[in-house]
Amino acid sequence: MAEIGFGYGSEYQLLRYLGHHRNELNKTIQENTRLKGELIWLDFPKDKNRLSLDGEYRGIEFLKNGVSQFEDLWLKWKEYWSSNGNLPNWDGIILHKIGSNEEWIIVEAKAHLKEIQSTTKSSSNKTIQKAFVKTQNRFDICNDNWFDKYYQLANRLAFINFLLDNKINASLLYIYFLNGYEKCQLKDSKKVIIENKSVEKIEEWEKAIKEEYIELGINGDAEQYISKIFIDCK
Repeated sequence: MAEIGFGYGSEYQLLRYLGHHRNELNKTIQENTRLKGELIWLDFPKDKNRLSLDGEYRGIEFLKNGVSQFEDLWLKWKEYWSSNGNLPNWDGIILHKIGSNEEWIIVEAKAHLKEIQSTTKSSSNKTIQKAFVKTQNRFDICNDNWFDKYYQLANRLAFINFLLDNKINASLLYIYFLNGYEKCQLKDSKKVIIENKSVEKIEEWEKAIKEEYIELGINGDAEQYISKIFIDCK
């Protein structure tokens, strides 16, 4: 996991909004997605090996205090996915509550187009292959490209499938930042941009997302478990 960038990048922007603009962030989510209820963000776990001293949740760790039979669930998770030792990391976790109904929201934050792409060495892993087949069966998808350039969304959907199979309500929330990746430094007391990979228009994100969904075969059945918002960091 890379260290957090100072003043730029998806991890920085998410923490910035959680720390300084949480009400605005929650309002944007509620007004632009189906997530209309109370949004309770879980605190991030600590990680003494990182410069920031903070880490990210991995796999089903966030459910440790929220599921009564967690040990049983952990054994099922190991059988479903984590036997390869490569646990997915989450940018954030929300508990969405409407009355007595609860749903876990897995948050992914993106600040530049390349972030939605990922590669993997797991294409020969039989455990993950089986998880992908189960997920595609749930969402009525027939596709052989889930190990290719959009592997990350594929494994996120597989994680949602695991939770749903175990009677745990869950879905994904993607936060796409505009103007969120300007790496700057001070030069003669002036801020100078030294790298800019920002997405400036929502249409750029939407075009990239459409290509991703087509490549993975994402359809209406799967899309109902994916919410998304766009936030302009400027």
